[in-house]
Amino acid sequence: MKKEQRNVTRINNRYVQNETVMKKQRSRRRVALFRRLLIIAAAIVVVTGGLVYVYSQQVSLLHAKENEKVELDKKSLAVAKEQKELKSTINKLHDDDYIAKLARSEYFLSEKGEIIFNIPDDNEKKKESSN
Repeated sequence: MKKEQRNVTRINNRYVQNETVMKKQRSRRRVALFRRLLIIAAAIVVVTGGLVYVYSQQVSLLHAKENEKVELDKKSLAVAKEQKELKSTINKLHDDDYIAKLARSEYFLSEKGEIIFNIPDDNEKKKESSN
């Protein structure tokens, strides 16, 4: 069985011509619409990617700053503790008895007729025995 080929002649009137033109216009419009949608989708992807990148950078910066804040808080507490100790030392230095005790222990100063004996500490004995 062979397929028969039919010869169809086209009618070339105004209606057919208008329909042909309309089909071509619809085809062009669809292609243009597809291109516009493709460009809009690409722009949306680029903008979304940029926003995600910026967001991730800001999140990592925020974590770094939080870690830095924790470290600075620790240093602040250490400085506050040291400041408290130094104020205590300043208050002790206004006491004459403390100054006399300090002069005797650190600088081996003595009053007239007084003899100072230096007794080694346990820590010094351990250091000498380990050498």
